[in-house]
Amino acid sequence: MKFDVTPLLQAAVQSYRSPDPDGSNGALGLAKLMRISNGILSRKVSPLDTGAHCSPEEFITICRETGDLTPLHAMAAALGCVLLPMTPEAAADVSPVLATNFKEAGEWLQAASDAYATPALSDNQLAQATKEGIESIQATANTLGQLYAKNAAAKAARVTPLRAAA
Repeated sequence: MKFDVTPLLQAAVQSYRSPDPDGSNGALGLAKLMRISNGILSRKVSPLDTGAHCSPEEFITICRETGDLTPLHAMAAALGCVLLPMTPEAAADVSPVLATNFKEAGEWLQAASDAYATPALSDNQLAQATKEGIESIQATANTLGQLYAKNAAAKAARVTPLRAAA
């Protein structure tokens, strides 16, 4: 699957609206924010200019400042992935254990999807789907175990020891 992300970036840049009522919109306003010239930004997102490209940091800035994640979703789709949107607060709280859950769940869903898409499921495909499913369950069980331990520790910290009456 091939997606041309450049026109999507161009549309995102064109849709930029400055939060400042006196600020510039589109490429002019976004270029000021990115501290590059309007012409350079316009070249970087032009489907007709194959010599200029956005850096990864510029790509992120365009998506973040415009609120248009279409180019990012198109890149993920081209790689056979689907993105899971999270608020910045939620992203900051994602522990490595949850990241493992997302990874394992994604691998399980991909293996199950591949298995369902095939006309005749082979033993190897079934074994792969089973393996991925079990790894996803193991990651979830590990996370639940850590959450139960955290809950138990919080309860132990709240217990007030009894004092003997004098």
